[in-house]
Amino acid sequence: MCEVSIRQLWGRAWYLFKGNWLLLVGLSFLSIIVSFIPFIGALIVFILLWPALCRAGYLVARQGHLSFGEVFRDTGHLRRVSAYYLILGLIPGILIGVGYILVRHSAGAGLSEAYTEDGYGGMSGSMAFSGTGGILVVAGLIILFILSLFGWAGPYAILSGRAGIFSAIGQSFSLTAQNFGKVFVAFLSFIGLVILGAMIGLLVVIPMVAYVFLPLEPVSLIGLAMVGLLVVILMVEYVFWPLELLSFIGLVILGAILCGVGLLVVVPVGYVFLPLLYMALTDEEGVSHAKSLRLG
Repeated sequence: MCEVSIRQLWGRAWYLFKGNWLLLVGLSFLSIIVSFIPFIGALIVFILLWPALCRAGYLVARQGHLSFGEVFRDTGHLRRVSAYYLILGLIPGILIGVGYILVRHSAGAGLSEAYTEDGYGGMSGSMAFSGTGGILVVAGLIILFILSLFGWAGPYAILSGRAGIFSAIGQSFSLTAQNFGKVFVAFLSFIGLVILGAMIGLLVVIPMVAYVFLPLEPVSLIGLAMVGLLVVILMVEYVFWPLELLSFIGLVILGAILCGVGLLVVVPVGYVFLPLLYMALTDEEGVSHAKSLRLG
């Protein structure tokens, strides 16, 4: 098993991100914008932009610097990475989709049947559908997490030319099984940083929501920053209530923007971190010097 320093890998990922932040953040932001296009937006992101971001992170980790044209130069790699993600997510996607449909159907049927003469029976059937749907959704999410944990390295095996679509699955599962402790810690660190990135905005939103919807005194809220925000709102409250409403809306919007900014930094850094981890575990050479980050 290769001994890998997760902390040093994140440090190297941050260093490489700073030299390529415009490209990585731009691709991430473009993916978010395109995803809002009705019908075809999500398809474009899945087929093109998501694999492109994966390839961009890999090339940055390997070369150190990257241009926008290099990301889309080899469309064959992008198609294979997209197909890999499709195969990996097919079973959990079906389970989550069917479960979601059952839950939605049971909710609608329960409301309509509750007012019929046999409302009790209708509600019982709806609850059974809802329970089955919930189980399918939970099972799909668990399977998705397991497949993501063991299949994370597949795209980098494809991009490096070491494997095809199906052989990449086996290589990724084998690599993860041999280095499970380090990979699991790496995933937890990634998830933790994503939560931290989101918290940048939530620290603004939470006190506002708590003040409006919860019967809490300012002294019971967390942190002096939150208390300070509440003091501002309390001062505005006794001037004009429309200003209070506008302040609340403005701070919520500001929190959402900060949350997005935090994620637009953490997620692209993560797309550089994962190929660095792959290179360190497989001894793949590159300008990233991932090999030098191994311990021992």
